Amino acid sequence: MQNVMTGIAQPKPRARILNLKYIIGGLIILGAIAAFALSNFQSNVVYYYTVPELVAQKTRLTGQTIRVNGPLDQSSIDLDQKTMTLKFNIKDNGMVQPVVYKGVVPDTLTNGESVVAEGRLDAAGVFQADSILVKCPSRYESETPKQN
Repeated sequence: MQNVMTGIAQPKPRARILNLKYIIGGLIILGAIAAFALSNFQSNVVYYYTVPELVAQKTRLTGQTIRVNGPLDQSSIDLDQKTMTLKFNIKDNGMVQPVVYKGVVPDTLTNGESVVAEGRLDAAGVFQADSILVKCPSRYESETPKQN
């Protein structure tokens, strides 16, 4: 159909309705994809806390999957080889958080400066870690040779 005044061809009304259907259908599909992606993203988010933040919000965070980060207390490391149970403390600003982890112990644990543990805080206030990540010192230095 051509407009008599302008001479420009106008789409037929049926074609406009068909285009509108495609646009609405496309928007519905994009909205569904966005809603699905957003819900999956939120369910996989694990919050990251320091020891003082964890201690301050202990009651609220009990039972939730979270990550806690802090300096490793080397003197508290207790490994039971038979049960593969590792117990240690994370200390930060004078606050101590006991952590229990069952699994393969990272080789860098004894050299580590800080630890990121992911797991849940139990009712007794002990962090039950499902995984741990040991952060190594920012630089390694070789031993100085002994002089005779």
